[in-house]
Amino acid sequence: MKTKWITLFTATAAIALSLSSMDAQAKTKKNDPDKKEVEKILKEVGGEHYVEKMKISSLCSMEFEDAAGEELYYHIYNVSLKEGGYRIVFFDNVPNYLGFYASQFEATDYEEGAVLLDSGDSDEDGNTSYFNLAVSDKGPADKTRIDGVPTPFVKNPKLEEKGKAAGTGGSGALVVPVQKSASGATVEYRDWKITIKGQERTYNAIFVQKSGSNIQIKDSKRGKTATIPISSLSAEDKEYLKGLGEL
Repeated sequence: MKTKWITLFTATAAIALSLSSMDAQAKTKKNDPDKKEVEKILKEVGGEHYVEKMKISSLCSMEFEDAAGEELYYHIYNVSLKEGGYRIVFFDNVPNYLGFYASQFEATDYEEGAVLLDSGDSDEDGNTSYFNLAVSDKGPADKTRIDGVPTPFVKNPKLEEKGKAAGTGGSGALVVPVQKSASGATVEYRDWKITIKGQERTYNAIFVQKSGSNIQIKDSKRGKTATIPISSLSAEDKEYLKGLGEL
């Protein structure tokens, strides 16, 4: 009996530890995609978002703090086009591809709250002059000016389509596109109600896969994955899994 209780305690502790990485108190970890992943995502989006033989360079991960005191990251890349010109590409920390600004000036540096675009000019002391591209905790602005020229932010159409379907387009809230689980089922971010040690907590996450009597879900804010026993899920969560053909 003692061994049984030790095993139960260890399993419960492991679940709690897994969930703690998704709690509001947990420090957000940077989840920036590498250059190959960026190119793959741009190619999947297609259209004007992908150009053959473009050169992608990681510029920075800008950190902000939201109203709740949680860390926010925007991952920014400079893309050089073979035909000339540049794109400043943005990802959030899920990571979702948000879109890009088109520019004739290369993004070469950054400072707090701004991407620095090389103007091609310098002052009398030889210091490079930059155009500032402002970035806030809300992400890239819908419209900005580069060298006085009005420049729109070209949004990822898949996020836009999902926003319209969910009725949240234009609300300023992050919209996450429909994705596929490991088994190929169509899934999306939703609220999961999980009970551990008699306490029910809600997490906004996406289903990843089922493994035995557990499932894996990926947190929408930090991109972290937690392993959760099916027995700790709410009746609504279990019905959702049945609808996916996972139960």
